[in-house]
Amino acid sequence: MTLAEIMRLALRQLDEDPADIGEFADLFRVYANEGYRIAVSKHYRPREVMTLRTDEKGVAYIEGMDIVRVVSLKGEYGQTVYWQLSHDGTMLETAVRDSEITAVCEVAYPALSSDMEEPRIPEYAHHALSDYICYRHLMSGNAAKQSRAMAFYQQFNRTMQEVSPQGAGSTTRFRNLYAATNIGRRW
Repeated sequence: MTLAEIMRLALRQLDEDPADIGEFADLFRVYANEGYRIAVSKHYRPREVMTLRTDEKGVAYIEGMDIVRVVSLKGEYGQTVYWQLSHDGTMLETAVRDSEITAVCEVAYPALSSDMEEPRIPEYAHHALSDYICYRHLMSGNAAKQSRAMAFYQQFNRTMQEVSPQGAGSTTRFRNLYAATNIGRRW
């Protein structure tokens, strides 16, 4: 579904005339992007593989790359590269100098700007954004509208629970589990 289709669906769910989209369009875009940000950052958590270049000090600059979290780093020959994120979050400090490294990162998607743009979440979850729009629109109303809003919010959350994060289920082994949790020690 495109953003325009999502907004029209929200109007139908609110029992409004779809021809009145001009009245609601700006506000609905804000609400749709708010729901989209929640869907992406908390539920879908997309991952991308990126090639980064370290300088002579072992620093790889990541500022402006929409990286939310670095999952893993690998060197040129597939070896694990250990890193530390700088205090300001703009660079990764590694021991690998003047080399290319491959990073698996959770990323953020930009907001939906065009009415013809489709959200980059699974297609079966697109309609949840219209539920979120309805929730936000009705939340500022009287008690009856707020009660109706909560039904839309619950439906949004039910749909989001079905969305699996990218990379879910990819853990194949645990290292140092007992050392980290003290499970191996007796009282």
